[in-house]
Parts: sequence; structure tokens; C-alpha cells
Amino acid sequence: MTNILIVTSESDIHADVVIKELQQSTVQPIRLNSESFIQKSQYCYEWEASGKSSQSWLSFADSLREVEDVAVIWWRKPDDYLVSPEVQDDWAIKYCQEETKSLIHSLAGLYPKAKWVNNYYNMRLPANRINQIPIAQKLEIPIPPTIVTNSYEAALRFVSKQGRCIIKAMRYSGFLHDSKQYACYTRPIDVETLEEFRESIPLAPVFIQKRIAKKAEYRVTIIGEHHFVCRIEAEHTQDSDVTLDWRVTEPEKLVHVPDELPLDYLKKLEQMLDEFDLQFGAFDIIRDDDETLYFIELNPNGQWYWIEILTGMPMVRAMVELMENLALPSFPL
Repeated sequence: MTNILIVTSESDIHADVVIKELQQSTVQPIRLNSESFIQKSQYCYEWEASGKSSQSWLSFADSLREVEDVAVIWWRKPDDYLVSPEVQDDWAIKYCQEETKSLIHSLAGLYPKAKWVNNYYNMRLPANRINQIPIAQKLEIPIPPTIVTNSYEAALRFVSKQGRCIIKAMRYSGFLHDSKQYACYTRPIDVETLEEFRESIPLAPVFIQKRIAKKAEYRVTIIGEHHFVCRIEAEHTQDSDVTLDWRVTEPEKLVHVPDELPLDYLKKLEQMLDEFDLQFGAFDIIRDDDETLYFIELNPNGQWYWIEILTGMPMVRAMVELMENLALPSFPL
């Protein structure tokens, strides 16, 4: 039977529902949970002097599954690698975790014939959102005017010129302070706020964009050959933080509506995935009052199951279909 290796964590509901659907398939899902991998797996990979593999096996004690070959790898959301209880020294714990992480990040070398959703290393480039801008330009996909700078004067000129602007983190999603967890959401920025934080701006890059007047906001999820366009409405909440960044609140508090976008625009989003060699991607898109569609961001490993729950769009089925197609020997790379 053809194996699909799913690299994730114990709490990943996306993996739960896809694995359940795969039980009816001709492929066999094998789940690698990062939390239990060190304590509940054994493996051996051996190469001859020529570099030819002489043995390759991976065994999971918790699921009683064994792997000799893998056709497809689905990289989801691995979490911490928990060490064995007898390892107590902090440096020894760090060593075990980092060496294990290196092994897992070497799956492309351990299973060189496997196809991916999505390759870990292919995702790293677009995960840094500045790298998405040249591709958007190449494909003639409009973006909001944008600046990244650590210069107060440059930021001031930009905000003064563009008017209403927003500031967001490029990568940092949140932090812990005084035992409280804080998230980094999109926030408005103006000349007065820039002046207030003038001394802080040189300390790190700031990412500022012109604020687009939202006529509609979309989450577009592309899974293989399938497009799922979901319009997300937040105006009814009458909460300015939510209308600025809908991630601030729970998804079920927002209106989710299956919708459509022009096919030629969806084809451009497909081309963006092709540019990054990805099989899947979640896009945030805004339509302004002039009907221009602005590309905000591509998340190469975004969440999507909540959209199926709220809209009924068959996204789990599409992911299973993608994996089944990738597992076919004739499926193009």
C-alpha cells in the first residue's frame, strides 16, 4: 500500500479529518506527531559509499505503523519535540530536540522520491512576505503600496503621502509578557503614532501598507486543482479591531459566504503557487470600492478546515484527492 507521511502535532484537527477521510482511500496515512516522535519511534537510514541507500525504515510504537517508503509527505504543523524523561540536563534536552528537528527537516533527503504538500523548504521562501512582492509584480497582481524600513523619516514620508495606513508584523505572531499571551495583529498607523514611537523605529524593521477601503475581503484556498473562495464579513461586529483584522475574534462570529472571483485572477494565484513550487496555499485578498482586487498575503501552510465547517465547501475531500493524485506514479512533478 502507498504511504502518506503526515508531519504534524497531536492537536492538529486538520490532520484528524484528513486521516479519517483517507481511511476509505487506497493510500495509507501514517501520522508523525512531533510531541511523541523521540520517545515512541525507531528509525534507521543507511547509505553505501556511493550514496545508494542500503536500508531505510521508520517505526512508530504509538500507532504500530512501519514505513519503508513514502510516496507523499504532508507537512502540517509540528510542535515541540518532547525528550525522554531520563534526559534532565538543559543542554542535553536542547541537543536531543535540535538533532531530532534536523532529522525531520531532512525528510526530503530521506525520501527523495516523495512528493509534498508542501515541501518545507519551498514554504520558507514565501513565509517571509517580502519575497511574495516580486512574484506579485511579475504576475501583475496589485498589492497595497508598501514600505519596509527602520527609518523614521522614510516611514513619515510614506504615511504622509498615503494617508490612512496599517502596520503589521512580517513574521512575529505573538509573545508572552507577565504570564499573559499577546498576539501581533494588524493595527492602524498615523503620523502622530509614528512620532510617539520615533525612538523605537530604528530597532527593527516596520512593515507599513496603505489601508485599502474594504468593499469585500476574501480567503482563497487553493488545494491542487480546486479553488475555494470564501468572503469573510466582519462589519456586523461593529468592532474596529475586527474589521481591520478578522483574526482578532473567533471565526464563528464572522459571516462566511462561499463566493466567486474572476477565473483569470484565480489563475494568477495558481501561477504564484507554481512560482514557489507549492501544491496548496491560502490567500488573503481585498476588493476595494473601485473593484480592484488587492493581494495581501499568501500563507503557504495556512489553516482552512474552519471554512469547511462554516460553509460546507468540500476542502477535506480536495486535500485527500490531491494526495491521492500525487501518489500516482504518473502525476507530474
